[in-house]
Amino acid sequence: MKKTTALLAGLGTTVLVTSLVPVTSFAADKTAESNANISFIAGTGPVAPVDPLNPTDPLDTEDKDNPTDLPTGDTGALTLDYVSSINFGSHEVSSKSEVYSSISKKPFIQVSDRRGTGAGWSVSATASQFTDGTNNSLRGAKITFQNGEAVTGSSTSVAPTSQQKVELPTDGSTSAAVMKATANQGMGTWINRWMATGATNEKVSIEVPGGSATVGDHQAKITWKLTDAPGV
Repeated sequence: MKKTTALLAGLGTTVLVTSLVPVTSFAADKTAESNANISFIAGTGPVAPVDPLNPTDPLDTEDKDNPTDLPTGDTGALTLDYVSSINFGSHEVSSKSEVYSSISKKPFIQVSDRRGTGAGWSVSATASQFTDGTNNSLRGAKITFQNGEAVTGSSTSVAPTSQQKVELPTDGSTSAAVMKATANQGMGTWINRWMATGATNEKVSIEVPGGSATVGDHQAKITWKLTDAPGV
């Protein structure tokens, strides 16, 4: 009986002590909301060209090994910022048709879409006849761009599409699609580049029919056209 009583007394003491511990109550969490606001308008000023190899950097206009053209200075919300000239070098006159690769190592074009609408755009090109300064020359010549690459250094938009083969007859009238952005593509600044992988640039070439080359310097104009619609 003593053991039983002692056990019951101990249990009773434990219960009594526990019942004296205070219970802490916590208030419910409270929340409130505030606003964060920002607004945008379409861009207007010209956009500086970027380096085609590292588009996060500005174009190095002092690189004597890879001479550059001047920016176009185009202004507005949709701009064609830069287009490269192409140099095919100097060659002996041939009696047969020949294809010559460009010696321009980093040709590219640059487009900036700051409209903020995602409406899309497209670029096409035409090439004039070559001339030696007195007469039209290199009749039937054709310039080809291939394996172009659309890249950006800043935009998170979906990339526009670069046409993988662009053939430009030098007739002054035939237009060829170069690059296009459909809805919600190509927003921000994008370049289409044709980078050399060797001593010459096989991604940009000219085909000269046999019998059309004459001694001297020859020049044609490539006209690049930016349209505020995706095109075909």
